[in-house]
Amino acid sequence: MSISSDEVNFLVYRYLQESGFTHSAFTFGIESHISQSNINGALVPPAALISVIQKGLQFVEAEISVNEDGSVIDTRSLDSLSLIDAVMPDIISNRKAELSKQAASNSQNIIKDENRSKSK
Repeated sequence: MSISSDEVNFLVYRYLQESGFTHSAFTFGIESHISQSNINGALVPPAALISVIQKGLQFVEAEISVNEDGSVIDTRSLDSLSLIDAVMPDIISNRKAELSKQAASNSQNIIKDENRSKSK
């Protein structure tokens, strides 16, 4: 996978335009030489930067929800990560530890329930 600065700059430029930051978009476009890039803006869908960021957040959340052994942890009880939280390693590792602890507790409860059912 490769990401060029022209591609990132174009997505930021488009985001600024779509968000109504006309002057900022103009200035950024001049400074980043958007007009000289070989990107066909007509082919880039609206809200492309936001879409890529959302997919990145989903990937980080998916990464957090998979144990070392490949098993999946149920994350429905947790809030979604914010964009800022998703780039902070301490928050990611704390969330993963919290989920692992929760998963271990849930599996112990399931085993206890199964043992109670068998003893009846």
